[in-house]
Amino acid sequence: MQYQGTVEVSAKKEEILNILNNLEDVAKCFPGIKSVSKDGDEYKVTGSTGIGFIKGDYKATIKFANVTSDGFELIAKGNGMNSNVDISAKVNVSDNKIEYSADVKVSGVLASVGARLMDPAINKMIAQLFECLKAKVESK
Repeated sequence: MQYQGTVEVSAKKEEILNILNNLEDVAKCFPGIKSVSKDGDEYKVTGSTGIGFIKGDYKATIKFANVTSDGFELIAKGNGMNSNVDISAKVNVSDNKIEYSADVKVSGVLASVGARLMDPAINKMIAQLFECLKAKVESK
């Protein structure tokens, strides 16, 4: 599944990147995050989530790649609720704007609920994430 969008932010590129480059700050914006810890060049994340009638805990590994002065790639692999999720996302930042695109691959029980339930749930999570990030950046 592909997701992409643009978020307008009242901040300079450097201010936006300062928040986005700190996964601990970013993680606080994800609904259901329980813990984040750094392990070498990766982050270990635990949390809980639900899509439709499927709810439960998950564990994920997140890594930043190809970090530049304009953005980065984020690679995440998670499992839980008898499912696996692989996310490859690109984030580009400029003054007053965050652009993102993500490829999400789901297998297992979550995949069985299909796009009918997953798309609205994932779009809601993305909207919550970027509204929170926008608030963090604009409050600095």
